[in-house]
Amino acid sequence: MVRGIVMNDKNKNVDNGADDQNEELDSVNTDEELDPVNTNKELPDQTSEVDELKKLADENWEKVLRLQAELDNLRKRTLKDIESASKGSIERVFQEILPIMDSFELGVKVDTSTKEGVETFIEGQTATFKLFQSVLDKFLIETINPENMKYDPELHEVISMQDSDEIESGYIIEVIQKGYRLKNRLLRPARVIVSSENKS
Repeated sequence: MVRGIVMNDKNKNVDNGADDQNEELDSVNTDEELDPVNTNKELPDQTSEVDELKKLADENWEKVLRLQAELDNLRKRTLKDIESASKGSIERVFQEILPIMDSFELGVKVDTSTKEGVETFIEGQTATFKLFQSVLDKFLIETINPENMKYDPELHEVISMQDSDEIESGYIIEVIQKGYRLKNRLLRPARVIVSSENKS
């Protein structure tokens, strides 16, 4: 009988040990199950932050698109204004040139077979030249006529060099073709003959 009682006590101890182990496992499992719960509690905050960042990104992208559209419209308006100004300038120039064309047409019709006709033609050419010169003055186009001036490579183009006892070396002997400039912008250099250094 004593042996039986001892065995029963051992079995009780074994059972109690198993129960303790099961309780510990249940406690561990419970703790492990709590972590996902805590993680899930943080997810709504993260989702809200992501939504706010996405909304801000969308707003900034819309601003970029609006700015790009405004720049494109500005570019188109600028090009249109430049084109209109260019057309206006061309129209103005041709309005001033047309009377010169009329004068040339009248000169072509003059009968130059007689002395009087030649004189009329010369007078007409002189008047046309003065008319054209007035147009140049109106548009601030300056004539470059560098007779007896020192050669300037920025304004003059050398056609040839010649020896001269009367004109100092480096000075212009003759102007073959006049030059023109608009304010500080050179339209065409004057074509000239320049005195070379006298080696004798």
